[in-house]
Amino acid sequence: MAEIETYIVNPGTAEIDICARWRAETFSVLEASVEKERRTLNRFAADQARQVALIAKRGTVPVGTCLLVPSEIEPNHQVSPWLAGLFVAPEHRRHGAGAVLVRAIEAQARVRGFAQIFLYTISAAPFYQRLGWDLVEHTDWKGFGRTAFMSRTIKVMSP
Repeated sequence: MAEIETYIVNPGTAEIDICARWRAETFSVLEASVEKERRTLNRFAADQARQVALIAKRGTVPVGTCLLVPSEIEPNHQVSPWLAGLFVAPEHRRHGAGAVLVRAIEAQARVRGFAQIFLYTISAAPFYQRLGWDLVEHTDWKGFGRTAFMSRTIKVMSP
């Protein structure tokens, strides 16, 4: 079985279409159609200074996506940057793709000079804790009820 590798998603690529479909179908909080999410991701991917979209592939097969974003949608905490939108296709779950994507986003944050990264999760706190993330507190984010606010300190790369 091929290793899982991550790639930066660039504007106008087939990967944008795949990620847009996954995001529109999975994240109801976005309230977006596939076309709207495609436009949003194209704009997002065009500016990679403080943000990045990644896609994970096993060989040539797309298996998941994740974002590093400067701000979360209506955050309860004014911090930056955020790991957001982690998604692994159901048929590829529990085979390491999520962990690969999280580590890749951490590396992207590190390259951009960030020493800490944050996320919200409703149900995956134990997953992130296994990857070294710390639970900061529980909050009620966007009316979703008990949501974990988590952080991870990352070692910044020396210039």
